[in-house]
Amino acid sequence: MIAKVINKGIITLIFTFSALTTQAQDDWREIEWGEFIVRFGLTYVQPNDEGTPLKYRVLQQWDLYNSSWQIDTAHAWQISGVWRPSDRWGIELMHINGANYGTKLDNFTGNPGRNQIQLGDFSTTTTMVFGNWYFLDPSYRTRPYVGAGINYTNFHTVEISRQFNEYLLDSGLSVSPGSLNMGHSWDWGLQAGVDYNFDFRDWRYPVLLNLSTVYYLADTNATVDFPTELGRDRLYAHFDYNPWVINFGVGTKF
Repeated sequence: MIAKVINKGIITLIFTFSALTTQAQDDWREIEWGEFIVRFGLTYVQPNDEGTPLKYRVLQQWDLYNSSWQIDTAHAWQISGVWRPSDRWGIELMHINGANYGTKLDNFTGNPGRNQIQLGDFSTTTTMVFGNWYFLDPSYRTRPYVGAGINYTNFHTVEISRQFNEYLLDSGLSVSPGSLNMGHSWDWGLQAGVDYNFDFRDWRYPVLLNLSTVYYLADTNATVDFPTELGRDRLYAHFDYNPWVINFGVGTKF
């Protein structure tokens, strides 16, 4: 008798759980999640290239006293995803990679007849999260927007130049080659852009063209480490990356 009651109870629980699960699945499908956008494209990066002269912790190195940083522009690639839970608001995750730079120091006095020396090379990757506001509703093909958010920038693949290593050795600062080191940065960013929608009749998903301009803050402490006869020493500088970025992308929404 007890076994029959237990079996009936188990069967009732199974049917009740199945009914609740089916209802939850139906409710999940009925939720309006908004629009999702995926883009991929090319990026042009113009760094701010402001940096302090390399110096010791306390004293200034004379050849580098008035030196200033000069950074090349770079081309990179970017990928982004946007979730628009409402017609006017969106959350965007953007990743920029492949930006490689050569770094020179202007106003360098260590080589007679030349006022510039190659310092080294580095690369950056940047990931940003924006909250976007769209000016027009989805009925328009053109959707301009502005956004604000935060960014994480990593300075990596950092290499000191052969020319700067020769200067360290020839000037007697170092007894063997040194290394250039940079770190990472968290800071804020702003963007303004526009999406243009192409709806092709025979295509399941529309095609988007995107053009955006991004400005964000990023800085790092740079060091040149080198061995000396008494151990090791280091030159310090602070580098403000702070780039302007132009993105051109192609994507779709669903």
